[in-house]
Amino acid sequence: MTDTTVASPSPPRPPRLRRGDRLHAIAAGSIAVLAVLGCILVVNLVNDPTAEKSRVAATAATATHPPVMSGPSAAGTAMTRAVTSPPAAAGTRPSPKVISQPPVAAAAAAPASTPQHVFAPIVILNNSREKGLAEAARARLEAAGFTVTRTGNYQSTYNVEIPTVFYDEGHLDAAQTVLDLIPDVKQAKPKNKNFIADDPLILVITKDFSPTAP
Repeated sequence: MTDTTVASPSPPRPPRLRRGDRLHAIAAGSIAVLAVLGCILVVNLVNDPTAEKSRVAATAATATHPPVMSGPSAAGTAMTRAVTSPPAAAGTRPSPKVISQPPVAAAAAAPASTPQHVFAPIVILNNSREKGLAEAARARLEAAGFTVTRTGNYQSTYNVEIPTVFYDEGHLDAAQTVLDLIPDVKQAKPKNKNFIADDPLILVITKDFSPTAP
């Protein structure tokens, strides 16, 4: 009797995945991993005390300084909220403002000084051959403010060539006033022994004296 060897059948091979099926499997696995990571991140954020503190600080800041809203409300009423600045501390004064001013010219500020005239009684003597010249001189002297005590003709060996006012000691200012107000009087001299009149001023006029004011 001949022994017959019977070979046992080999186990079937698993089906081979196609390329498309492998890509779908990889994509599904990646999605699952990302979903797990996202869940872990959400859990950490929810349980993170720092995020909770930030949220509380933001809520407190909003309550302290409400936002400024401008515009009509739902009921049609205009409403505006504004944050006003705190009032100034008591006792604090604002700094004074310094306003610069242009300098004033000294000439404009100071009034023009007027010369002070001194007057004294005066005698008028005519040393010319023109009649009425002494009276014309009298009118001009009185109009200037002098008091003419008398008029007459000049009679002396002392020659006076131009209109001259002679003055007693202490009356130089009055003689200067005659020169200032009567331009025809050309000079002033102190009295000498040729004049015996007691009047403070003696005016000797010549033909150069004009009967009318210039």
